[in-house]
Parts: sequence; structure tokens; C-alpha cells
Amino acid sequence: MRNSCRGLIDYIAFHYRCVAEAGIGHFPDVALALAKRGIRIFASDIRSFPHNGLKIIVDDITAPDLRVYKGIDLLYSLWPPPELVPYMNRLARQLSADLIVKPLASEYPGGQLVRRKSSTFFLWEFS
Repeated sequence: MRNSCRGLIDYIAFHYRCVAEAGIGHFPDVALALAKRGIRIFASDIRSFPHNGLKIIVDDITAPDLRVYKGIDLLYSLWPPPELVPYMNRLARQLSADLIVKPLASEYPGGQLVRRKSSTFFLWEFS
């Protein structure tokens, strides 16, 4: 696991109980670490990716099925394309769930900058 995600995992595990990762792709490490910490988690992506032990739902964040995300208190995404962040923001707001985005180092997607250990990410609080 990337060291830059340990603070993010700690932050999520301390503040949330039911989360969804948008756009998991080929990097399940954070989701798996959260599951090991007792967090109820599933992931979504536009394609199905087999990650043992994780529930993966095929969904398009630009036209999401709200029923899929019902009951989450956090939506998060790691290194998403910047053009998808407004869709995530809209979905989180509709669900009254918080949003965390960990962008690539040079991107600023908005939100409140949070630093935990070696992790830096952006947070929008809608809950």
C-alpha cells in the first residue's frame, strides 16, 4: 500500500462507518484496509473489477443509481479524473454524505484541504 494513503485510511476509519469508493479501478488497497478496520464498504466503477473480498458495483458516476449509494456517510475517490469530481460532489450532496477526493499532486479539486500523517486530501462535508 502507498504510504501516502495511511493517514487517509485512519481518517476515514475514525470518522465514518459506511463508505463507498467511486472508481476503484485496479487499486483496491484502501478499500481492503478499511474493510479490515470494520468499515462497511463497497466500490463502484464503470467496469467490473474482481477484487476478492470487496463488493464491486458497476455504476456510472456521471449518471449514478442513487439506490446503490443509499445509507453511505462517505463517498471517496483516489486520483479521479478532475472532470468527474463535480459529479461526485453532486452525488454526495444528494445523499447528504461527505466526499473525500485524493487527487494527483498537482490538482486542486476544491473542498477543504486536510492533512493526516503523510496523506493530503480534500473534504466536502454534506452530512
